[in-house]
Amino acid sequence: MKIQIGLICAFLLTLGLSLQSAEKEHVKMDVKHQQFLKDNCLKCHNEKKSKGKFRVDNLSFAFDSNKTAGQWQKVLNSLNSGEMPPEGKKQPGPKEKADFLDALANTMVKARKSLSDQGGAITMRRLNRREYGNSLRELIGVNINVTELPGDSAGGGFDTVGANLFMSSNQIEQYLSLGREALDEAFEWQKKQDFSEKKRFEAEYLSEKYKKYVELIIDKKARAEKWVKAFNEVSAKPENKEILAKLKKKYKSDAHVRRQWAQIKGAPAPEEFGFKTKENNADKANSALKPYYLAYFQHYLKQPKIDKGAYLTVPTVHPSQLPTGYLQFINPWSWPPGDYVVRIRAGAVKGAPFERRLLEFGVNAAHGQVMSTHEVTGTIEEPQIIEIPITFTKKHTDRESRQIFIREKASDYYISNPRRTFNKHKEKNGIGPEFVLWIDWLEIQRIPNKDQGKAPGLKAISVPLDDKSKDIDKGKLKSTFANFAKQAFRGNSVPSTYVDKLLNIYELRRKNGAKHSDALKYTLSVVLSSPMFLYLAEPLKGTKSRRLKGEELATRLAFFLWGAPADARLLALGKSGKLFNRKTLISETNRLLNDPRSKDFVHSFTYQWLGLDRIDFFEPDIKKFQTFDDSVKKAVKDEVYETVSHILAKNYSLKDLLKADYAVINNVLGSFYGIDGVVGDHFREVKLPKNSPRGGLLGMSAIHIMGGNGHESSPVERGVWVLRKLLNNPPPPAPANVPLISRLDTKPLTTKERLVAHQELPQCKSCHRKIDPIGFGLENFDAVGLWREEDHFTPIGKNGKPDKKNTKSWKIDPSGKMHKGASFKNYFELRDIISSKITDFSKGYSTALVEYALGRPAGISDEKLIQTMVSKSRNYAMRDFIILLVISKQFQTK
Repeated sequence: MKIQIGLICAFLLTLGLSLQSAEKEHVKMDVKHQQFLKDNCLKCHNEKKSKGKFRVDNLSFAFDSNKTAGQWQKVLNSLNSGEMPPEGKKQPGPKEKADFLDALANTMVKARKSLSDQGGAITMRRLNRREYGNSLRELIGVNINVTELPGDSAGGGFDTVGANLFMSSNQIEQYLSLGREALDEAFEWQKKQDFSEKKRFEAEYLSEKYKKYVELIIDKKARAEKWVKAFNEVSAKPENKEILAKLKKKYKSDAHVRRQWAQIKGAPAPEEFGFKTKENNADKANSALKPYYLAYFQHYLKQPKIDKGAYLTVPTVHPSQLPTGYLQFINPWSWPPGDYVVRIRAGAVKGAPFERRLLEFGVNAAHGQVMSTHEVTGTIEEPQIIEIPITFTKKHTDRESRQIFIREKASDYYISNPRRTFNKHKEKNGIGPEFVLWIDWLEIQRIPNKDQGKAPGLKAISVPLDDKSKDIDKGKLKSTFANFAKQAFRGNSVPSTYVDKLLNIYELRRKNGAKHSDALKYTLSVVLSSPMFLYLAEPLKGTKSRRLKGEELATRLAFFLWGAPADARLLALGKSGKLFNRKTLISETNRLLNDPRSKDFVHSFTYQWLGLDRIDFFEPDIKKFQTFDDSVKKAVKDEVYETVSHILAKNYSLKDLLKADYAVINNVLGSFYGIDGVVGDHFREVKLPKNSPRGGLLGMSAIHIMGGNGHESSPVERGVWVLRKLLNNPPPPAPANVPLISRLDTKPLTTKERLVAHQELPQCKSCHRKIDPIGFGLENFDAVGLWREEDHFTPIGKNGKPDKKNTKSWKIDPSGKMHKGASFKNYFELRDIISSKITDFSKGYSTALVEYALGRPAGISDEKLIQTMVSKSRNYAMRDFIILLVISKQFQTK
């Protein structure tokens, strides 16, 4: 087994960090393991022969100094990498080596647990990866990718629940590495804070490419025609009469006959006419005879202003041959990480329909996701400039990650189905899709950050960040480590002994040859991998609960609503005790909710509360749902978050999530849902027409996508979701060994018939009688959440392919009856029934808030609090629930 060397680093930290005055007994390795070192290391690492200037004969088994810990780090490093013992030398047995490393690792774990105890029984949890990333951002001002850390909800529930937030040896090393990565990024940003450059890409360059491409395919066609002429002349000779007749009998088309050119005596090879490929070169020549897209690009060359810009086309050939379909721009390799802005000067052809005036923006055109979508309202005569912010980090080092692209919305689907989609337009005009979006230029500019102010962690550093200074003042180093650690530990001061140990780490790195900047970043990364940074500790002596301290209340509130540490103002109010004043606490809660950082709460809480993870389980069938493209996919996800954010900001009622006369959408969703008059890329409250199925969660595409498989809707999935999330009445898990409904895929049945046939076991019916009526009531929404009146099902034939001859069609019947409840005729009546259950819904919301905020499952003891939150909220106002929780005894008690 491989033991992660980061345990040593974590131990270095915990060894030096004790918030109590009492001395801790040093953790020790069992001396019996000296034999391992003697057998495998001592011959080369002793007093007389210290290879690599490293000795084990005097290696202390008590971790009583940084030097000793550094030596053990080298031992672990060498053994884990296989460097030691060296190749050719006697190797320890696998079990012997594993036992040794396992013993060392366990000793490290015990040391960390013991020293982070702080002298009593402590209940604490580590930061989840979202909070960890946010904490780094608030401390040193950079965002890094933390997804390589393990997920935080392995045991179910929210990612704030302490039971899920255990620590493994792998994670300790990951934290050390990520901390170093974040510091590298922050130092680089500071180094280049004044850097400001601008580069422009003139789009007419692409028009020149199209012109050359047209010339190329015309030339290829001419060469192919010459080859065919030569082939026909030779094959018509008497000596080839017999073989030609056989080929024509075997192959139905002239193109296939020409593929056998080598069997015709004297026939010219396609290579002689310039057709060279790894496959049969006749294929290249045959395809060149009828260039499918020639007329399309010839038409392009007749468009106005192609000498001053370029029109966005649809993808027609492989990008390596010609980058059609999008414009791309590579951020210069030499430009540093930082905040950038991309500008696009664009216009649309007059009279262009809305759905053709949308521009998609992203990174890596071949495989990247759409980052934003923008409506082009300018014209070719009077173009507009669209500005899009983007951040590049040190990890954006390859071509794909620095490649910015723009393309027409939905054009990506031409790549997946080029001929089918292209032909729809070609059948109308004989050419292909009309050119609508004209691009004058693209521009990228790096924004200097010297006026933005330093993050608190960087302000704490009073020594140079680079290696220009030869002598670094030791006093300033100690001040740097003390102040940085205080900021990292959320305002908690650290003992001077801990600062001394950090200084020792720094000096040890320097003695080992490290430059100042590397030693500084390494030492600071030790702080960032320490328990006092990674854990939210609220020490408890004994088993009796206590009131939180002011600083603890500030921290708990900030991590609840920001997923990040408290800012200076909140922390000061906590330390002064003023935060316990109810008016002050309510005021600060509102301030935090009004701050942009509350977006973390909206996204993380909503995602987990509503179970939105299923939205990415299946990719919608783009052949069946042709209006569902990348821009729509992003917009339907954003709709859920934007709606919750809007209701929270306005303190609207939770009722609006069950039924509302408005929707929070943008122009992309307005078009997708068929709602007229939605202008602009931003999300905003839009009044809905009468009898609209939108408004509330049940009108959102995202909810219905989760209730399907990307191709067909699933009444069961939808019914279960409503019971769990809206009615706070989750059904029990399905019994084991239930036959899969897919076994009925060969039978032409309606959805309702398939489900009835599926419910063969009595125990299935006991649950499905609650689930199915709700699911059937939502059947007017298809698999991507669009409204429909009819449905169809094509069974699978004996050959394993869809049997279209036996396709079943039926008019949807959404009527039903709630189990032991009211009947409904349609979706709208079902929605009214569900919206009348606001008390049940608000109880579920309150329960989720308690669990998310307090980091533990809500239990019976919380029932009174939950009931208070429901009863005292003003008309179920969303923000009221949060405030009622924050001012509660439970929130303020440890």
